[in-house]
Amino acid sequence: MKAVHRRSSGARARPRGGERAQLRIDALAAGGAGVGRLAGEVVFVPATAPGDLVEVELDRSARPARGALLRVVEPSADRVAPPCRFADTCGGCDWMHVRLEAQQAAHERIVRQAIARATSLAEADLPPIRVHPAPQPLGYRSRARLFARAERGEVRVGYRAPRTHAVVAVDRCLVLADAIAPLAGELPAVLRGAVGEGDILISQGASGRPVVEILWRGQLPPAVWQLLDERTARGAWAGARVTLDGAREAASFGEPRPAILGADGLPLLLAPGGFGQPSEEGAAVLARRAAELAHLESTRPPHVLELFAGSGTLSVLLARGAPRPLPVAEPVEAAAVVPGLASFTAVELSSEAVACLRQNLAARGLAGKVIEADADQYPIPARTDVVVLDPPRGGAPGAARAIAASGARVVVYVSCDPATLARDLGGILRGGFEITDIEAVELFPQTSHIESIVRLTRSRRPAR
Repeated sequence: MKAVHRRSSGARARPRGGERAQLRIDALAAGGAGVGRLAGEVVFVPATAPGDLVEVELDRSARPARGALLRVVEPSADRVAPPCRFADTCGGCDWMHVRLEAQQAAHERIVRQAIARATSLAEADLPPIRVHPAPQPLGYRSRARLFARAERGEVRVGYRAPRTHAVVAVDRCLVLADAIAPLAGELPAVLRGAVGEGDILISQGASGRPVVEILWRGQLPPAVWQLLDERTARGAWAGARVTLDGAREAASFGEPRPAILGADGLPLLLAPGGFGQPSEEGAAVLARRAAELAHLESTRPPHVLELFAGSGTLSVLLARGAPRPLPVAEPVEAAAVVPGLASFTAVELSSEAVACLRQNLAARGLAGKVIEADADQYPIPARTDVVVLDPPRGGAPGAARAIAASGARVVVYVSCDPATLARDLGGILRGGFEITDIEAVELFPQTSHIESIVRLTRSRRPAR
């Protein structure tokens, strides 16, 4: 499998005869594009770095205007040569051409500006953002989503090309952890003879072996099923699961649930095909910080509510202080414990995630109430003191309204999207809260994606 490679400092698009112009890139925007100005008009230019002088072909029909990169006239000091040969054609790492320190600075600025715009707060009035750098810039992903498309009996496996549905075949991905990296090269042979296309989620499973989740739109020949069975039976893969479009149930082989090392140092099961952070180390940093920020200085043990709990990545630390905990195999760091909880309740909609969450808590001897419900519509109990939420990319507007009207005193909001985070913070602030802490965790180095944590405390009672 081969992909066309172009140097990041060279041409990125063929001229189509439109208006050409040169401009300087001032900053990076949410979504990954560089931002420049041409006679005062904002222009978004993908695949650029702050400080680049670039020649572009303009598309003024877009709002804001977009520029297709033709060439980098003067590369900035923040531009680097991507170590991956697929960087210019694959849509997976949109900032691999940007120096790591510049990536972090851009993430910090994007989060700060989004919150300021949506909440009408001045940037100077926001607390400084604490940035947690990535432990390693490459080989960090313990899970990823690949795409596959059958073409004349062969199957291309890789990532979506930028802003298209085309599949760029990738036989080696530098950001994948060693346990799952070989799958990019293995899967085309496993799926040979398939008809159609699909999404493939690859993760680490039991004992660090791969887990493969296939969501296929089309047909899979008998040989594919045989290979999946064979790989799991001999232990090369921990498990696999296949869901055909229109099928009522998925077919499972081995143990199809991903497994990571939780932030408490114990194994943590995740729902097959469900949400999970991209790296084990990053997920641990996020969970520890969420637990630390959830701490409430109080004369009585607090009641803690977690919304969008998933399989329990945060729960296994948040529930540590719940009543009547049993002994666990290993102690957790003291700084990552919420001491003396009166109660812990976790809310999650996915039944498979709920099953994993209950199993993860039980394996640790932790008490807590797990409720299968829509967290965005869940009524906040009157006695709740602390709310921790980690919603999907679309945010949690319903939960934000409920929190604002509740009696909660501390809120910890974990987010993967600065825009929806900022929107929801605006709703929570109307309930008499103020922002005390903002943190950015570099879970997705080489990309424009960023994970944020915001802590709010109530400064006054909500208006009735």
